[in-house]
Amino acid sequence: MAISPQSHALSSCLIGASFDLDDALTLPANFGHQVTVSNSLVSNMPRASTDDVCTVCLETFQPENMGRRSPCGHVYHAACIFSWLCHRNSCPLCRYNISGDP
Repeated sequence: MAISPQSHALSSCLIGASFDLDDALTLPANFGHQVTVSNSLVSNMPRASTDDVCTVCLETFQPENMGRRSPCGHVYHAACIFSWLCHRNSCPLCRYNISGDP
């Protein structure tokens, strides 16, 4: 059974490359909300095809894994921008506030 890119992104968002129980116990109370907001933001981003590479993972876009265009116009894989937005609220390239939160 294959793991979807969104499920993989969610697990990396929640656990990351290295898991630290102390860090997990001190997550902000609204962390689950951040994940929900990130998922909603990415789902609402328009799909975009491009010959460029995703600047988060440096992989090319494939027809089965098209990019998502952020409000500032930059394009990322859905899983890549989702993982990014779990920790930050801005575009990885230009720092445009994507989430609308301060």
